[in-house]
Amino acid sequence: MMATPHMLAGAAIGKGLRRPWLAWPVAFGTHFLFDFTPHLDEHAMFGVEHGGPTPVEATIGILNFVLGLALVGWLVWRQPDRGVILGGAIFAILIDVIEKVPPLGRWFMTWPGTAWITEFHHAFQHNVTPSQWAVGIGTQVAVVVLSLAVLLRRRPAQANALARGGS
Repeated sequence: MMATPHMLAGAAIGKGLRRPWLAWPVAFGTHFLFDFTPHLDEHAMFGVEHGGPTPVEATIGILNFVLGLALVGWLVWRQPDRGVILGGAIFAILIDVIEKVPPLGRWFMTWPGTAWITEFHHAFQHNVTPSQWAVGIGTQVAVVVLSLAVLLRRRPAQANALARGGS
């Protein structure tokens, strides 16, 4: 799955659970769940099978990460618990960031203490082909829409404060 849906989902989890000790591990775990769902990502569109990232794939991946970070930041800037929410976004994409940032990624993927995480991460991913774009994009649109609904929803205390003229 692309970075932005992962990050928005992690942020929504942070907002909903509001406790870092619970929200951050759950956000991290959803990364694997969402990679299991059929999805289309930059590697399927622009990568080389069994090869490292191509320049176009890397560029799109970086731009998508920056877009996700900017969107989450903008959505939660004035929300209470924004630290937990931002942490949820980071934990939801953390495994991809660790794997793709050299030299940390190479070490993480080959050291016996952590190599199993990478193997687990890639063993069950359900990437679809560009010809199956409707399913591959549809699952990500669903994650984005549901996450935005959670992130944009006001808590009852917030709504009451706004009704009374507070912020």
